[in-house]
Amino acid sequence: MRLSIATAGLLALAVSTAATAQTSTATANDKAVTRATVTMMLDGDYARLDTDKDGKLTKAEIEKGQVDAIAKAKVELTAKRDAQFKKFDTNGDGQISKAEFEAAAPLKVPAINAAPVLAKFDSNKDGAITAVEFRAPTLSNFDKLDSNKDGSLSVAEQAKSPDGI
Repeated sequence: MRLSIATAGLLALAVSTAATAQTSTATANDKAVTRATVTMMLDGDYARLDTDKDGKLTKAEIEKGQVDAIAKAKVELTAKRDAQFKKFDTNGDGQISKAEFEAAAPLKVPAINAAPVLAKFDSNKDGAITAVEFRAPTLSNFDKLDSNKDGSLSVAEQAKSPDGI
């Protein structure tokens, strides 16, 4: 079976919600995604879209899949939005006053404190940080993580540092 570029694009759009969500989760967790897993997800999406089970996706089946995906997303987004609204509407009157909004989403400004930055980077303790001092801790950590000394950190090497480079 051959798909035109336009049909392939529509198919990709129709199935992208499930595949993207699962692949994004794996990527976000820095886990490998196997070809077999992606193939299995695509096959499941294809089977769901091929409503007459004839082994071909028609324009009508693709459009129905898109309508279903949009309807599902709308239900999920509406539920999340409504839950947020209820969280902010503390008196339950169906409106969010400025006071309710500020209580639910207060503006938090961090305190100014140079001491931790100076402690981390000012290696000679003269009260100032040079460019060399600024780079040193991070590059030292990079060098420790670069176990094969190739000047690059693989995902596995990065995983050895919970705080990043």
